[in-house]
Amino acid sequence: MQGKGTAQPPGRGTTRLRHLNTRRVLQSLRQLRRPASIAELAARTELTRPTVAQIVAALEAAGHLRRHEPLGGAGRPAARYAVDQRSFAVLGADAGASRTVVELATLDGTVLARRETRRTQSLDQRTLRAMADLVRACLVDSGLAPSAVVAGTVASPGIIEPSTGRITLRQHLGDWHADQIAEVIGAGIGGDVTVENDASLATLAMSVLPEVPATFLGLQWGQRLGAGVILDGQLLRGRTGAVGEIGSLLVSDPVDGRTAQLEEVVRASRLPELAGCPGITTEELVRQAGAGDAGAREALGRAVDPLAAAVAPLCLGLDVGVVTLSGAIA
Repeated sequence: MQGKGTAQPPGRGTTRLRHLNTRRVLQSLRQLRRPASIAELAARTELTRPTVAQIVAALEAAGHLRRHEPLGGAGRPAARYAVDQRSFAVLGADAGASRTVVELATLDGTVLARRETRRTQSLDQRTLRAMADLVRACLVDSGLAPSAVVAGTVASPGIIEPSTGRITLRQHLGDWHADQIAEVIGAGIGGDVTVENDASLATLAMSVLPEVPATFLGLQWGQRLGAGVILDGQLLRGRTGAVGEIGSLLVSDPVDGRTAQLEEVVRASRLPELAGCPGITTEELVRQAGAGDAGAREALGRAVDPLAAAVAPLCLGLDVGVVTLSGAIA
């Protein structure tokens, strides 16, 4: 779900065309990841050289492109241009169950500022105001003007319905709306704000790792449980945005036999109880298993069994061969 910040949408006609052509030039530069000449950009974008030259001149004048002078050689080598990473920034914010984090970063992922706060209240207007305060603090820390932040993404738990922006949260997590989030946070930066499910974003982050295939299931596992599905390189959201809400599945608790949500059964702090060794912490259980302790490995296997039983049919139905882990367990 996307909302507008302070930037205005491009108009129609010539303005709209110039906006789209500028986007094509910038996308080509980002994809190349190296300086490029006007002739090379014209060939990649299929725009005329005069059009590309005008766009490059405007972007350079605005401080968005950096010119790389030719080193010499036969003839007159063409100047090359690259995106000035210092002139753009992006915003990322994560609204978890008990913590809010905001980061500002350059387009290549270099973090410029980071702020976080712990909280006890649920996701509501107070959380939103606190997030906006963190955004302002990050701008001060980085020395950036709000207009330099060209895009923002807020990660929220819950089902985010694409058509309405309505967010369905688990019990006790609170109540807020994607449009509200985009409006409040977008008012403090120069670009659009997108609201996305937190597990889906975590899965997108895992998708850039070289060993992760184009189709996989990503689990975000801690005190809460969510999942994201990448099919052929594309994030699957579903008609109502509910893809990956496996934490809501009803399962039989292996400890007391009651029916409960999977998220409640396999939350991180409960793994020792599921493993049959409630006297230790989850961190200690995982550490012992990682160190090769056979008993701990067997116990950890028992603890993971309820989650594995729920995930296996999903992997079979989607023909998924890789599952990634993020969150507190990771």
